[in-house]
Amino acid sequence: MSETVLYILIGSLLIIVYFLFNKYRGPIADHHDEHHDTPDGVCCGRHTVCDKGYDNSNLYFDDEELDRYKKRGENDYTDEEADEFRQVLYTMKEEEVEQWVKCLQTRQIALPSQVKDEVLLMLQ
Repeated sequence: MSETVLYILIGSLLIIVYFLFNKYRGPIADHHDEHHDTPDGVCCGRHTVCDKGYDNSNLYFDDEELDRYKKRGENDYTDEEADEFRQVLYTMKEEEVEQWVKCLQTRQIALPSQVKDEVLLMLQ
C-alpha cells in the first residue's frame, strides 16, 4: 500500500515539474518587452545586440531571400542554409552588421548558430 502512495506522489511531482518547466521555458524573445531602460540609460544587456537608440522603421537590407527562414530555431539550419546568411554578412560593411542582426530579429529570423561566432567577432 505504501509503495502505491509513493508512486502516486512521485508521479504527481513529475507532472507538476513538467508543467512548470513548460510554462517558464521558451525563447527569450517570447518574454521580450519593449522597455528595458535602466535608471542610468545604459543598455540592459538582455540581448545579443543592443537595440537602444535604433529606429528600426526604415532599416532595409537586400536579403529578402532570408525571409523564408522566419520563425526557425537557430539550431535548425543546415550548413548550406547558414552559408546564405554568410553571403549576406560578408557583402556588407562592418558597421552595418549590428543593424542587420537587429533587422533579422525584427523580422523574426533567427541567426544560424553556425554564423553567430562570426557575427560576434565582427561586432567587437
